[in-house]
Amino acid sequence: RKDLSFYYNGDYGRDRFNSSRYGFSPGFNWRATSSMSLNLGVRYSVNRDDSQWVQNTALPGGATRYVFGRIDQKTVSINTRFNYTMTPTLSLQVYAEPFVSAGDYTNFKELVDGRAPAYSDRYRPIVHAGNPDFNIRSFRTTNVLRWEYQPGSTLFVVWQAGKQGFENIGDFRFGRDFSNLFSAPSHNTFLVKFSYWLNM
Repeated sequence: RKDLSFYYNGDYGRDRFNSSRYGFSPGFNWRATSSMSLNLGVRYSVNRDDSQWVQNTALPGGATRYVFGRIDQKTVSINTRFNYTMTPTLSLQVYAEPFVSAGDYTNFKELVDGRAPAYSDRYRPIVHAGNPDFNIRSFRTTNVLRWEYQPGSTLFVVWQAGKQGFENIGDFRFGRDFSNLFSAPSHNTFLVKFSYWLNM
């Protein structure tokens, strides 16, 4: 195969009720040497759903109000995989993914008749006091060092790290959101696993 290759995936869909979804994900694979490779892919998606569930609220008398709204959601993620075989018995694998998703809600309505033939008869507009808008940011990475210290016996050293942030804002801004993501507190996990082969 070629040392450098590119790929692209895309999707699009819409319905008769003013909802649509689309996304695209370009990326590349690069084999720098016979022992080192890098894969980088970006995913961008937009979800505009006119009947996104928001919450259920209790009404006097025991009834339940089913609240829906129109959501305008944008999501961006970047996937990175790096593999490096330093010797036949020693290798390193790295995975990292920053992720941001923001959703803005408008046009709140309650469910009146979910089986009504006409879409306009299924909901009734309401004033919703809450703020379900969201801006979720996360970063995850897993790093694995593998050492076969003798035939059949292997030592794994693993480091996992995660960052996460949340705000009640629905707009997406690439520079602001990704810079705030990396300044969020980090949760780290270290694991060590080894096996020893007994030749009986």
